Amino acid sequence: MQYLKKYPLLILFAGFLFVVAIADLLVPERSFSEMENRYLKTHPQFSLKKLLKNEYTSQYEEYLNDQFVGRDGWITMKSVSESALGKIENNGILYGGEGYLFEQYPKTNDKRIQNNIGFVNTFVDAYYTQVPITISIIPNSYQILDQLLPRGVQNLDQQAYIQQIFSQISANAQSFDLVPVMQQAAGQAQAYYRTDHHWTTNGAYHAYKAFVESRGRKAVELSALEELKTQVPNFYGSYYSKCKLFSAQPDTIDVYQIPCTSVTINGAQKPSLHEDEKWETRDKHAAFLWGNNGLSILRSENNLNHQQGKTSRILVVKDSYGNSFSPFLTYSYDEVWVVDLRDLGKMSEIMAQAEFDDLLILYNFMNFASDTNLPRLTY
Repeated sequence: MQYLKKYPLLILFAGFLFVVAIADLLVPERSFSEMENRYLKTHPQFSLKKLLKNEYTSQYEEYLNDQFVGRDGWITMKSVSESALGKIENNGILYGGEGYLFEQYPKTNDKRIQNNIGFVNTFVDAYYTQVPITISIIPNSYQILDQLLPRGVQNLDQQAYIQQIFSQISANAQSFDLVPVMQQAAGQAQAYYRTDHHWTTNGAYHAYKAFVESRGRKAVELSALEELKTQVPNFYGSYYSKCKLFSAQPDTIDVYQIPCTSVTINGAQKPSLHEDEKWETRDKHAAFLWGNNGLSILRSENNLNHQQGKTSRILVVKDSYGNSFSPFLTYSYDEVWVVDLRDLGKMSEIMAQAEFDDLLILYNFMNFASDTNLPRLTY
C-alpha cells in the first residue's frame, strides 16, 4: 500500500477503468445513435472460425468503441478540446468559414469513375433512340464555396473531373454542366447546407430551373411557390454527424408542399409528397420524397407546359440529391418518374413501362465516383 500511494495517478486511472468496465456491463446496448445519425455495432456472434481468421476480435473492438458508456459525451468533449487547440478537421470533415463544414476530399477513385462512365454509356447507347438522355454531375459544396475552405487545404478539383467525365460520355447523350448554375445559386442565396452534404432546396430549385429551360420547357418561378413553403429548423446533417463540432450552426430546411394528384412509392399510394413525420427526427433530410426508393411516380396538374390529350413524362435516375429536386419537375411535366438504383430491380423493366419525353441521370460527384449501383442501369 505504501508503494501504491506513491502513484496516485496510476490508482485513479485503474479505478476509472474498473468503473467504466462495470458501467459498460450494466448500461443497455444501443442500436442507433441519434447524435451520430447511424446504426451502432451490436454484439458480434462468436464462432471459432471467425476467431481464428482474426475477424471476431476486430468486430468486437468496433462493438466496444460504439457501445462505450457515455459515448456521446466523450465525443462532445473531444470536439471541444480539439477546437480549443485550433484543429480545423475531425474525422474527414473540415471546419470552414461562416459555419460551413466540408468533406476532406484530396483524391478520388479513378477506376470506379471509368467503370461508371462505361455503365452509363452502355445504357445511353441502348436507349437513346427511345428518349433524349441528359447526364448531369452535381458539384459538392467545397467546389462551389471554395473561398470558405480552411487555408492550405488541397481538395480535388471537381470541375476539371466533371469536364473529363462529360468528354467521355457517349455522343448519344447530352451533358448538362451544373457548376456555373450552382455558382450563381450560391451567389444569390444558400445553395448548400452548412452541416450536411446535400444541396439546399434553393440549390435544387436553381438546378431544376436551369435544366428544364435547357430542354425548352417553362419552369415555375420560385416566388410563385412561396405560399407552399414551410420551414423545418434545427437540422444537423451528415457532416455534423461525422465531426460532432460542438459549435456547429444548425440548418433550416425549406420544404415546398407541392400539390400532387397521386404519389406512388414502390407501387404503394402515399398520402403526401414527403414523409412529414420525419421532419421531427434527427435524419430530417430523409423525409424528402419518402427517402431513397426504387421507383417513385409523381402525378399532378401543375404542368405549365401541358398539351391537351398528351401526357408528358420525365424519368430521373438519381442519388439522394434528387429527392428535393424532383418535385419541382411536376411544374414542367405531367408525370415525374424517379428511380434510385439502390432499391431497384431491373432498369429495363422501367423503360418498358412507359414512354418518356426526357431522361435525366443526376448524381453528385462524390457519389458518382464511388457508387457501386450504376451497373444496374444495364440490367
